[in-house]
Amino acid sequence: MASINELKGLATARGGFAQQHQYLITLPSLGAYSSRELNLLCSKTTLPGRRILSSDRMIGVKQTRVAYGFASEEITMSFQVLNDYGIKNYFEQWQNKIVDQNTFTPGYKSEYARDMQILQLKKGFALDTDLRLGPITLDIDIFKRANVVYEVTLLNAFPVSLGEISLTNEPGLVELTVGFEYDNWRSSHYATQTSTRNARAIGTLINTINNIVN
Repeated sequence: MASINELKGLATARGGFAQQHQYLITLPSLGAYSSRELNLLCSKTTLPGRRILSSDRMIGVKQTRVAYGFASEEITMSFQVLNDYGIKNYFEQWQNKIVDQNTFTPGYKSEYARDMQILQLKKGFALDTDLRLGPITLDIDIFKRANVVYEVTLLNAFPVSLGEISLTNEPGLVELTVGFEYDNWRSSHYATQTSTRNARAIGTLINTINNIVN
């Protein structure tokens, strides 16, 4: 039976446990909203899954299941709605490029489909120290941004559904849920290091520089 120390050791060696709230999305800039603003308003998202498709096949006198392809499921994202309802207008404009709401004319996929990214992040670290270069002392603040540890790219994605918005007598924030379909997705994994290890490495470097110049 695995011990707590073994679990801690494994987590430390592998960069720690992935956190649900540490993520970043990139959507195409459209109208009044930039990709950065869309990311700020995104309160929830899902990473895509994949299902292997299989069918029955007779091999000799025996029936067996064989794979013949795969299917990717629709993903959803939820966004906080501001009083200008700009986030809803953003996706309505995008959907209007897919199928014109006045003429019901479908658009060309090359004009409305866009690649999108969902990034799993790992918390970075901060290091505040003084670096002495002879008679000069520099106050150095080193901030390592959150690391990208896992990235998913949705190929040729587009919004297929805008969820209903609930309004009630109870106080609370308005939220819009959007469903996306896409052709396929690919993932990238990135090597991770613990924040402590990175901080120690930078600290060692600074001490070495101090020893050289002093």
